[in-house]
Amino acid sequence: MVKDYDVLVAGAGPAGSAAACVLAGRGFRVGLVDRAAYPRPKLCGGLLTAKSMEALRRIFGLSEADLAARGGLFHQTPDYVFLHRGRELLRGAAAEPFRFIDRPAFDALLASAALARGAELLPGREVASCDPERGVLTLGDGTRLSASFVIGADGANSATRRALNIDREAWKAGLAAAIEVELPVGRGPGEFPRAVRTPELHVGAPDVPAAGYGWVFPGPRGPKVGICGLRRNEARQGRDFAEIFRGYLRLLGVQGAEGVPLRGHPLPYGNALARPCLGRLLLAGDAAGFVEPLFGEGIFYSMATGAHAATAVCRALEQGADAAAQYEGLLARTVRPEFLWSDRLRWVLFAALQRFGALPIKGFVKSAPAALAQMVHGGRSFRLLASKRWEWGDELEPKRPG
Repeated sequence: MVKDYDVLVAGAGPAGSAAACVLAGRGFRVGLVDRAAYPRPKLCGGLLTAKSMEALRRIFGLSEADLAARGGLFHQTPDYVFLHRGRELLRGAAAEPFRFIDRPAFDALLASAALARGAELLPGREVASCDPERGVLTLGDGTRLSASFVIGADGANSATRRALNIDREAWKAGLAAAIEVELPVGRGPGEFPRAVRTPELHVGAPDVPAAGYGWVFPGPRGPKVGICGLRRNEARQGRDFAEIFRGYLRLLGVQGAEGVPLRGHPLPYGNALARPCLGRLLLAGDAAGFVEPLFGEGIFYSMATGAHAATAVCRALEQGADAAAQYEGLLARTVRPEFLWSDRLRWVLFAALQRFGALPIKGFVKSAPAALAQMVHGGRSFRLLASKRWEWGDELEPKRPG
């Protein structure tokens, strides 16, 4: 048994790096465990909203210039397009630009910010299991690490989450299948037929699950094309999600879609855990299902819940507070209300799409496009588009010497 840390963080993605950055900035000994070394590949559309930029500034002390220099920022635009079955419904421009990053460089930048605060990165260490009552991580090679608290930020396939003994079938029912490819621009097989400088959101494509959507985003090496959706009905009907995706590529004009290599991953899509804590363990990010249920935004909520979990642990270590209660309180004031209303909006829109086709979606996106863009960027709430501001606290500030 090795006990060298105040806190162990499993997973060095945005959630884990945010947690490590907050904790190390407060002077705690933090071990940041990840099964991969940096930079590492990551399936992600790579879109950053305005609220993500605010989180980067507050949690990591990073600016847009830092992203451009070391964080993979390669494009930004305020423009966006909504489409239904390949036909344009709305083209607009948001007050804030959408920024696009290359995830390997972005994740490496966040991890380096945590290391600069004093966290220790332990790469190539796969977590096999977690003992939440004792605060122990057992690694794949049999090594056991111990700490006062463990933050599980090890993604949708989390090993630390298994310690909670959640209903696995209920968890799987809330997972969306997601496939994304990055294609070169061209007219040949497996190439995207046009350059993409504006993010596109596609709904109602043939055979794409009702609770799902497609996207076409600018990518660092070519357009990023993806779909995600719940697979409940598709599984019962024997549909193959890879073939659904290839049909989507054909709709977009991609020739030779059957020969395009595919990469997929599960996406928590409305199954945020009601109780993401047990003993000394707190879960954050995808590991706890904290992905926004309508648009599937994960980067911001990973950083936010990672910082919230770290804040709760800071209060426990510094003040003797109940870490789980502190974490739940922060989630109840910020994440959970947004997810509740986002989920309601999702099912209303998708039900209307199934029953009436494009008209309800067209009416929705045309009714208040500026307010909708603000909702995505974080200036308005999913609750009836009310004005809102995210609740950040002084606890994010690094501890000053002396």
